[in-house]
Amino acid sequence: MIKNGKVKDIYEATDDTLIFSFSNRVSAFDVILEDEIPFKGKVLCDFAVFWFEELNFNNHFIRRVSPTMIEVKKLQMMPIECVVRSYLYGSLYSRYLKNNLILDDLNHYFKNKDLQLASKLPQLLFDPTTKSDEHDESITASKILESQIITNDEFSFLKNSSLELFRMIDSIVSKADFILADIKFEFGRNRDTNELLLADSIGPDEFRIWNKYDYRLGTIQDSYDKQVLRDWLNEIGFKQKVEDSRQSKISPDIPRLPSKLISDISGKYIDAYERITGHEFKKSY
Repeated sequence: MIKNGKVKDIYEATDDTLIFSFSNRVSAFDVILEDEIPFKGKVLCDFAVFWFEELNFNNHFIRRVSPTMIEVKKLQMMPIECVVRSYLYGSLYSRYLKNNLILDDLNHYFKNKDLQLASKLPQLLFDPTTKSDEHDESITASKILESQIITNDEFSFLKNSSLELFRMIDSIVSKADFILADIKFEFGRNRDTNELLLADSIGPDEFRIWNKYDYRLGTIQDSYDKQVLRDWLNEIGFKQKVEDSRQSKISPDIPRLPSKLISDISGKYIDAYERITGHEFKKSY
C-alpha cells in the first residue's frame, strides 16, 4: 500500500502500475465517517470501468482485477483538481454567499447578489482547486501560473480537456434524465510518452447529478451522490464543527449515520449506475 485514502486505497502492483481498491467508506467535508455505505465500493469500481471504456479520451485504465479493484498506469499526477460547474451549488454557492469568489470567469455574473441556489450558470465554469489530503482550496489560473506548479500549456490542456469531458459525460447522463451539476477530474503524465492522461476515477464521489424532472430553482436538490449526506451533516451542525476544528486543531466528534440515510445513499448510487449505464448492478461479481 502506498496510500490509504478517504475512499480508496492505492497499492503499487509493479514499477509501472497501481491497483485502486474502492472501499465502502464515505467522507464529507474531508472527514472520513465511521459508518460505511453498502455496495459503494463496487458501484464506484463499476462506474470507473464504465467511464474509462465509454469516454473517447486517453486514460490510465488497464483492466479490472476484482469486484472493487482496477489496475491503472502509474502517472506523474498534475497537482490541481479540475472542477467544472454548470450550476451555482455546493461550495461555489457557499463562497458566493460569503462574497469569497475569486474566479477567472463569470465575475460580472456573480456581481448579482440576488442569485438563487441551484441557478444555471450562463456558461460552464472551470473552477480548479489545490490538491490536498486535508482540504482543497479554490485557485485561479493566475495563481497556478504564478506559482509555476504547472506550465501555461499544461493549464490550457487541463481546462480544455475538462470542459470537453464535461460535455461528453453530460450528453450521456442527460439521456438518463439526470442533470450534471458539476464534476471533478484529475490528470497525470505518462512518464514513458510524456502524454497527459485522464486519471483517478469518475463516479458519484466525483460528480453531482440531479433528477431532471425534480429540479427546482432556489431549493436543495435531491442528489444522486453524497450531497444528501452533506446536507444531513450540515443540518445537524457537523459542517460548522469541521470548519471550527480547522481553527482550533481539535477534531470534532464524528456522528453516526441513521440507517435510513445509509440505505438511501446506497440505493441512489445503485440507481444512478443502472440508469446512466443501462446495466443491471450485480451485488456479487
